[in-house]
Amino acid sequence: MKYASAIFAAFAAALLSSAAAAQTGTVKSVRLSSGGVAEYVRSIDVGADGKAVVEVPTDQMDDFLKTLVVSGPAPVKGLSTTGPGMIEETFKALPIKPEDLDSAAGVLRALRGAPVSANGVKGRIVGVEPPTEKQRPRLIVLLDGGSFDVAEIGGAMTYKLDDPKDAEMVNRAAELLSSDQVQEKRTVTIGLDGKVPETVDISYVVAAPLWKPSYRIIVDSDGKARLQAWAVLENASGDDWQGVSISLTSGKPVTLRQRLYARIWPQREEVQPESAYLDMAGARRGASGALLLNKAAAEPAAPVMAAAAATATVDEGDVVANFDLPGTYDLKNGETISVPILDHQIGAEFVALYREGAQHPDAALVLTNDTATSLPPAVAAVYDEKGRYVGDARIGNMKPGGVETAIFAADQKIDQEMATTTSSSFRTVVVKDGYLDATLERRLRKTFTAWGGDADRKFVAEDAAMPGWELVPSEGVEATPVGARATIVVPAGKKVSTTIEWRMAESETQAIADIDDAVILQWLDEGPSADIAEKLQGLVAARTAQKQAERDLSTIMQAMQDATSESSRISAMLASVGDTPLKQQFLQDLTEQEKSIKALRVQRDEARDRLETLRKQLGEAIARL
Repeated sequence: MKYASAIFAAFAAALLSSAAAAQTGTVKSVRLSSGGVAEYVRSIDVGADGKAVVEVPTDQMDDFLKTLVVSGPAPVKGLSTTGPGMIEETFKALPIKPEDLDSAAGVLRALRGAPVSANGVKGRIVGVEPPTEKQRPRLIVLLDGGSFDVAEIGGAMTYKLDDPKDAEMVNRAAELLSSDQVQEKRTVTIGLDGKVPETVDISYVVAAPLWKPSYRIIVDSDGKARLQAWAVLENASGDDWQGVSISLTSGKPVTLRQRLYARIWPQREEVQPESAYLDMAGARRGASGALLLNKAAAEPAAPVMAAAAATATVDEGDVVANFDLPGTYDLKNGETISVPILDHQIGAEFVALYREGAQHPDAALVLTNDTATSLPPAVAAVYDEKGRYVGDARIGNMKPGGVETAIFAADQKIDQEMATTTSSSFRTVVVKDGYLDATLERRLRKTFTAWGGDADRKFVAEDAAMPGWELVPSEGVEATPVGARATIVVPAGKKVSTTIEWRMAESETQAIADIDDAVILQWLDEGPSADIAEKLQGLVAARTAQKQAERDLSTIMQAMQDATSESSRISAMLASVGDTPLKQQFLQDLTEQEKSIKALRVQRDEARDRLETLRKQLGEAIARL
C-alpha cells in the first residue's frame, strides 16, 4: 500500500543526511598498550567548509575529548557535538515526543492545531480519533470554511505540513533520534582554519583490551636458548581494520579517566534573598562573597591541539618497550590474532634450584635477556634441545641485560636437604656508671646439600634476606637484590654441601646490681673471649661470695635474736620462782645464754667485716670489666 507522507519523507531525509555527514574515517594505525588503552590514528575527509566529521561511540567520548590530537598544517578552531542530554533538552522545547514518531497518528496528534494539507484539502489538525477493531485511526481536520473533514490515517492519503517551522521541527527530532539514540554514537565536527587539506589525520586514546604476550623457549646444549615472543591481540574498536599498522607497548603506564563529556553540576550554597545584593556590575554576590554571574554556566570545551603525526620505531623507550609489527593487517571487528613479535637467542643455563620443604629441587633456567628490549611478564612454554615440551615457566619483567630464573619442572634426579644451626658470641663488654653494655654477634647458618644425579649438575640455593641480618662473605655465595645465592656443582653420584651464613649484632644494657648470675652464666655459654670470660667469672665469684656472706650474717642475726628472746624468758621465770631450788637452775641457764649471746656478737662482727671485704672485692671485679 502506498504511503507517501511528507512527514516521514522528512524523517527519512534526516536519516540519510545524518549517515552521509558522519563517518568513522579510515583507521591507519593502532598502538595497543599494556595499560588497557589503544591509540588510534584515523584519516578523515575535510569538507569545503573546513569541517571534518567523525562518529565516536558514546562510551568513548570522555577519552576522545581527553586525548584527541589533530595533525596537519591547518590550525584547529575547536570541535562540537551533541551533548549528553541534548535529546532530552531539545524535546523539552518541542510539542512532539520521541514516542510520537513511532506512527503517523502520533505525529499528527502531537501537532494538534498545525496547518496541514491532506489530498488537496487544507485545514488545521483538530485531533486524531483512536483506532477501533474495525477502522484505523482517523485525522480530524478543521477546514477553512469552518467545517470538519475526517480522513483515515494510513491509506493512500498524502499529508503535508503547510508551516515550514513544523516540518523543520519534525526533521530536527528525527535527526536527533537517528544519529544519537539509534546508533548510540555522537557525531563530532572538527573545525579547521586557514587553508585546509582534503583529508586530515586524527589520533586519540580510548579503552581497549590488553594485548597478551606469551613465550616459547627452546633450550640449546651450549648455554643458549631461542626465545620467541608472541602477542595475542583483538580488534574491539567497533570497526573492521583494513591495511592497519599495529604497534604494541609494554610497561606500566598511568591511564586515567576523566568525565569531560558528562554534565557535572556543582553544588552551590543557597542563601536567603536578604543575604544577597546586586553589585555595580549587575552581578549577584552570595553571603560568602563569591561572584555569581547572571548567566548559564557554559561547559568548558575540550582542549584540541594541532600536532604533526609521528611514526613509531622499535625501541626501548624511557618507560615502555615498543614493538612495531611488520607490514599491515586486516582484522574484522571482534577478531583475535596471535603474531610473533620477537625471535632472538638469549643466555640460558640449566640448574637445579633448591625448593624449600621438598625432597627434590626445581628444574629451572637462568635466563639472561640479551635483547635490546625489555620483555614483559608472561608464561613461557619450555622445550629441550630436541624440541620436546618439558614444562611451563613464569617470566617476570626482564630489562635488557637482566637475569631471570624460570622454574619449569621438578628435578627428580636430584635429592636435597637443608639444615639450620645458630650460635652467638660476645664482641665487647663495657661497664660505665653502674651499667654493663654487652654486644653479642648472632649467627645463622643454612647448609644446603644435594646428591644423586646421574651427571654433573649445577645446584643453586637462594635464601631471602632478613631485616637486621647481613650476609657473611664466603666462596661460592653472592648477594642478590633480595638475599643471597649459593652455587655449587654436584658431581654424578656425589654428595656436596654449601652454606649461606648470616650475622646480626645485638646489644644488651643492664644495671649491674640487677644482673642475675644466671644471665651472666648464660653469657659465658655464648663463648666469649678468654679475657671477657675471666672478667665475667670474677664478677660471678664475687657476687656469689657476697651473697653467701649476706646469708651467713642473716643467720647469725637470727640466732642472736633467738638467744636474746630466750634470755628474757629465763629472767622472767627467775623473778617468779623466788628463793626455791629452781632459782639455781634458772641462774645457770641465764649464764649460758649470756655466753652464747657474747659469742654470737663476735661472729656477727666478723661476718660484717667479711661482707664489707667482699663488697669491696665485687667493686674491684666490676672495675676490672
